[in-house]
Amino acid sequence: MPKRPSNRTLEHYHQPTVFSAGPFEATDAWLAAIIESSDDAIIGKTLDSVVRSWNGGAARIFGYTAAEMLGESILRLFPPELEHEENEIVGRLSRGERVDHYETVRLRKDQSIVEVSLSVSPIRDKSGLIVGAAKIARDITEAKRLQRAERLLNDQLQELAGELEQQVEAGQALAEELELTNDQLMTALHAAEAAHRLAHDANAAKGAFLATMSHELRTPLNAITGYVDLLDLGLHGSLEPGQREALSRIKRSANTLLRLIDDVLNFAKLEAGHVDLRYEAVRLDDFAATLGSFIAPRVALKQLNYRLTTPGPDVVVNMDRAKTEQIMLNLLSNAVKFTDKGGIELVCTVDDHFIQLKVQDTGQGIRTELLSAIFEPFTQGDASLSRAVEGTGLGLSISRQLARAMGGEIHVESCIGEGSTFTVLLPRLGPLDA
Repeated sequence: MPKRPSNRTLEHYHQPTVFSAGPFEATDAWLAAIIESSDDAIIGKTLDSVVRSWNGGAARIFGYTAAEMLGESILRLFPPELEHEENEIVGRLSRGERVDHYETVRLRKDQSIVEVSLSVSPIRDKSGLIVGAAKIARDITEAKRLQRAERLLNDQLQELAGELEQQVEAGQALAEELELTNDQLMTALHAAEAAHRLAHDANAAKGAFLATMSHELRTPLNAITGYVDLLDLGLHGSLEPGQREALSRIKRSANTLLRLIDDVLNFAKLEAGHVDLRYEAVRLDDFAATLGSFIAPRVALKQLNYRLTTPGPDVVVNMDRAKTEQIMLNLLSNAVKFTDKGGIELVCTVDDHFIQLKVQDTGQGIRTELLSAIFEPFTQGDASLSRAVEGTGLGLSISRQLARAMGGEIHVESCIGEGSTFTVLLPRLGPLDA
């Protein structure tokens, strides 16, 4: 391991600042204080990659103290596959070049990845010989995450618009009596496209746009399903088996789209803060049994086990039954959707302050790095799973917003291959008890 150099380079500026009377000492002290207080990592190193100085910003970003890094190789911060970058940077520095705003990734002390923007300048001695480098690293992890989230949201909105257009094309294949409805649907789609373009420039208008779009789409889609029912009843003549199957597919597609539109509309209302809470006294065991009846057909179809645990028949709680039911049906439906073997358990408990509703499954599980993202709107976690199931990616976002509107919260724990546990916490004392 290289010995810590004794000559004074940028390492000087990591030493405790002492303000003396001399003008040069005062200047050095000010410069040292500025470097030490910077939020960016400011690092001095030799051309053979040995760290000579390490400020407080570097300690905060990378997790290593100055004592741990001084005299060590800067390659400690490099993922193995990116060690070649150091040779390239040193090569450019040796030619007297600077490296400005180079975006890459580095390793923290805990081996987690941090995305950084690097600026590197050569350090020369009194004779002008390049002897080292001054590196400034800025943590851009959060900025990059927001950029990726914005791109993902835009892609999913475009995909949703594409799905809507496909539904329009399917509706255009109906008979002449559907033409008026198709015209209305196309008008709504054009309005949606215009609103989508405006959303890029005015994100604050997103909620109003989604609510308008959902309302406009519901009317023509209801008309489509109505006309399909008339055709299916044979009011316009008998149908061949193939024609009847085609109508069935059209109706299923329309119903799927209506469900997606409902999700978008609910999300828009929540985003705008339009939540109407209606509390009532509810027997907890009856409420939990009703939830089980809703998912029973799908549980039976997949041959899963279902278990319900409640605190007893005499427990009465105060809740908004409809909104709590919406939250729990979403969580239970997801559990069935992502569980192929084993079972699902709903555990209900109460204390003096909280109602706890816990949904446990033995499904595929969720990767740790995705746990915080699954509650973001238009997100379904693992992309390889999201294409295999239907949905807008709004269910969990809507559920968490509803829980928070009632003064509660939703938490999740998961392990890949072992399953997931979603826990809903709601205050036991609502307006009727207050």
